[in-house]
Amino acid sequence: MTVLSLAAALVLPSAMVWARRHDDPAKLEDQIQRERNPVKKAKLEIRLARLDLQQGLDAYSHNQVKQGEQFLGAYLQEITDSWNVLENSGRNAVKNPSGFMQLEIALRENARFLNDLEERVGYLEQTPIRKTLGEMKRIHSRVLLALFPGAGPPTVKTGKPRKVSTNAFASKEPRP
Repeated sequence: MTVLSLAAALVLPSAMVWARRHDDPAKLEDQIQRERNPVKKAKLEIRLARLDLQQGLDAYSHNQVKQGEQFLGAYLQEITDSWNVLENSGRNAVKNPSGFMQLEIALRENARFLNDLEERVGYLEQTPIRKTLGEMKRIHSRVLLALFPGAGPPTVKTGKPRKVSTNAFASKEPRP
């Protein structure tokens, strides 16, 4: 009995990892269209975005720059959609961080992949990668502010402007 349970314990996680690594973009898109839960939908979009990024990295590795640019554009669109779904869900990211945390982690990990890619390609081919990284940083900062609202820049309180005298030596009483 112990050998059987040990075998099941080894096979089940490897099957789950295999299924995760071999996502089908068409099936993911169908699931995204059907999903009503914003967190689950955002997580599916993150998975689809990762597939697009991986295909883009593969295209750049095979010197197919135009195809790589298209995949980077699709990746950025999926990440933006994921953020929009989470932002428009009305969920408080501080109290319910699920989805927000997955997006933040994915953005950090994927930025590393794109930074590595930027170093590998020629200077003239880096522009779409830099644009993608810039947009990712913008979304990442918004996700972080949603998760950690106190980490943002302080808000400036506006009050009544103080009256300042233009003549520092002017006094209210005349001198005798």
